[in-house]
Amino acid sequence: MKSPVSYPLRITLSCSMLFTFALLVAHEARCQDLRLPFTAAPPPMKFVPRSERDQLSSITDAKAHTREALALAEERLARAEQLTAGQQYEAATEELGIYQGLIEDALHFLGTATSGKGNKARDTYKYLDLTLHTHCARLEAIRRVTPSEYAVNVKAICEYARDVRTSALNSFFGDTVIKETSGNEKGTGEANSKDSSAAEVKKQ
Repeated sequence: MKSPVSYPLRITLSCSMLFTFALLVAHEARCQDLRLPFTAAPPPMKFVPRSERDQLSSITDAKAHTREALALAEERLARAEQLTAGQQYEAATEELGIYQGLIEDALHFLGTATSGKGNKARDTYKYLDLTLHTHCARLEAIRRVTPSEYAVNVKAICEYARDVRTSALNSFFGDTVIKETSGNEKGTGEANSKDSSAAEVKKQ
């Protein structure tokens, strides 16, 4: 014959186990809701490797130097695209750090070698702008498929490329922008021209 205490005891133990299980489930759910604070990956080192620096230092012509620097930057960007496709995001951002270093070298050399003057310099600035226009689209494509902790650095490099485009355009148009003459100034100019013509007729 079963003890009369065994049934209430079993109920008590069952309730205790259910209560403990409920606490564990609630704790696990709470832990899942807790999100770790976002931590961005450290920015990549921005530099030009020695081999590429030696290669560029031997080119003294501003146009040729700029084109070579952009060609080397293109190689780094293509490598970053390949690494991103292989989900090697840290290595990809390291390549983009070198990419940025090469772009900085091109912009700095062009600015110091030409001082933004002359048709040849303007053509080179325009070439820099057109090249970076295509690069910006590719950098944005990399950013979209890169995890957020690395994407912040890709975004910063993308924004840098856009800023360089702005600098290149400003340098390109700096000596060629013609100030539009206002209506009043135009009228005054025409009046002065007529007065001068009249004065010359009188002299004759």
